[in-house]
Amino acid sequence: MFLSFIYKLKSFHFQTILPISMFHLCFLFLLLSPVKSNGENITTFPAILIFGDSTVDTGNNNYITTAVKANHYPYGKDFPTHFPTGRFSNGKLSVDFLASMLGVKESIPPFLYPGLSTYELVTGVSFASAGTGYDTLTTAITRVLPMSKQVEYFKSYSERLKKIVGEKETRRIINRALVAVSAGTNDFIFNFYDVPTRRAEFNIYNYQEFILERLHDFVKVCACVNLCS
Repeated sequence: MFLSFIYKLKSFHFQTILPISMFHLCFLFLLLSPVKSNGENITTFPAILIFGDSTVDTGNNNYITTAVKANHYPYGKDFPTHFPTGRFSNGKLSVDFLASMLGVKESIPPFLYPGLSTYELVTGVSFASAGTGYDTLTTAITRVLPMSKQVEYFKSYSERLKKIVGEKETRRIINRALVAVSAGTNDFIFNFYDVPTRRAEFNIYNYQEFILERLHDFVKVCACVNLCS
């Protein structure tokens, strides 16, 4: 279903996608709202897996060598712990709220956090890295985790999960997990506007198509990792 959605995206430009996506995001929240039975949330998603940039990075950049970090005040001042977590936000991110709404868990931990519990691994993590993008030139500037590295961590996650719950249950969890991918803004900021490297190769419309192709490639690689693991 996710792959078919990406194929449909290829026929649009970002200007068209963004307003429509916001409407569908609100609809998605309503559609995915868990049914309550005996006061308990029931969700069809056993886990949530996150890829992308600062919009969904829950703290991975705290554990890599980069200047792109949110480990200081005022970040985190409205988080339940009132402490900076590495999220580029004063509190929770949208994916944290989504996980809570679906009854999966209250917040999503970063995969690189060294103290991940079994429960946190089983119910999902974020592989995202603030400052990344689909264009490989983006991380050459920001020195954060490229999308390809996030796929490698996804492979590692799958292997760790197998050691905890076994191969069959790992496949079930990943196959039924809700996957969120949020990136692309940094590609345009760093490579087209601030440092117009790509503007020498593309006009804005062609660069949009280039980024959509990279997104398409990313989804295919993730699907291959899942099928081949």
